[in-house]
Amino acid sequence: MADFLQTLRAHGSADLNAVCSTLNDGSLVRETLDYWLGNRWILVAPNSPLQALAGPAFSRDLTLEHFCGAGDPGKVSTKGAEETTQSGEEPDNDENP
Repeated sequence: MADFLQTLRAHGSADLNAVCSTLNDGSLVRETLDYWLGNRWILVAPNSPLQALAGPAFSRDLTLEHFCGAGDPGKVSTKGAEETTQSGEEPDNDENP
């Protein structure tokens, strides 16, 4: 994955065959592509379904960990979730001054 991301950064495109070979599981490849497409980090080239282009939300600052889903800010931790409101603010709590 590091080579794929490095090539995408350097050239604005990368070969999806490398992803298929690395993951070696059709459902995992689809899940990975859906994740990247959903985050708008890649686009599938219109003339070649095995070529990925840098998407509109792609940034050269994107880390490999984030690209692979680790520490994804889009995923909400359930730890302490009951204490956070939908707006992301901590609720008023009379116990904490």
